Amino acid sequence: MRTGAARGQVGHFHEVGFYASDAEFRALIVPFVEEGIAAGEPVIIGYDDRKSGLLRSWLTDPSAVEFTGDKDLYATPARAIATYRRLFKFHVAMGAGQIRIAGDVPHPGNGGRFEGWDRYESAVNTVWQDFPVWGRCLYDISTAPQAVLDVVERTHPHIVSPKGQRRASDRYQDAQVFEGLHYAPDPLEDSPPLAVLVNRPAADARHALAQIARGRIPGTALDDLLIGVTEAVTNAQCHGRPPATVRIWASPDSIMVTVHDTGPGPVDRLAGLVPAPSSTSDRQLGLGLWVVHQLGIDVTLRHTSDGFTVRLRHLPGSSGSAMTAG
Repeated sequence: MRTGAARGQVGHFHEVGFYASDAEFRALIVPFVEEGIAAGEPVIIGYDDRKSGLLRSWLTDPSAVEFTGDKDLYATPARAIATYRRLFKFHVAMGAGQIRIAGDVPHPGNGGRFEGWDRYESAVNTVWQDFPVWGRCLYDISTAPQAVLDVVERTHPHIVSPKGQRRASDRYQDAQVFEGLHYAPDPLEDSPPLAVLVNRPAADARHALAQIARGRIPGTALDDLLIGVTEAVTNAQCHGRPPATVRIWASPDSIMVTVHDTGPGPVDRLAGLVPAPSSTSDRQLGLGLWVVHQLGIDVTLRHTSDGFTVRLRHLPGSSGSAMTAG
């Protein structure tokens, strides 16, 4: 049986709380965790070291909580969805009637990038609906940018205050109508690409990318980009409309690739975040985009009037990690 505010609910009970101090953060997170422990429910926490340390110091029995390092759990949106689903399946198989989770997705206020995580916050309202999950997402209004807070209000059906008052979000948008962040161009896109390939095989794109990227980025990151460009080119040629155009840019420590075709792209707003829609052709397209989203690179999907673009980037300070968490 489910407890607390999620009692009687089916599927994912997704709520957000806003705070501006450690005291307000404590008021939002400690009762949520302690009540879960008291009810014998699994509680999974994905905060950074500072917040995890604070929470451990506040809890009566921190050993009853499953602390998961945020860098691993929140590597990419698709990985986070898949990792949580595995955890949910395990706990349900062990008899859990409800699973409580809380964690920080990356955004500029905590030193991360929010691109892609807007789709994640929307998607989990759908893709976790077959599990008895209560997710409480907490955002620091003193550091999170307004654009992030705007998305958050539109992706969480429920809002809870530090005093425990709860209300429905009057701005909530269903995943299939949710409008995420606007496409943010990379500065490299203002310069001429180092390579342009039109209607060429994926092998040619891989070769060009390897020649340009080698020595600029770590080998694991290059491996991920090679997998990503293979999947993106294959999707463009099999599911898009010609011409399929690959462009490659580079700086001393970063690589960017775009794969563009003139088709409309996937209709499913969850494309790339989950592996397989319903129809056979969409399943193949969805699987390819899902593979790309499992990689340790930045992935952006862009729909425009002239077609559909997949942008793949290795950014300075990031490291490729292949598909070990996929």
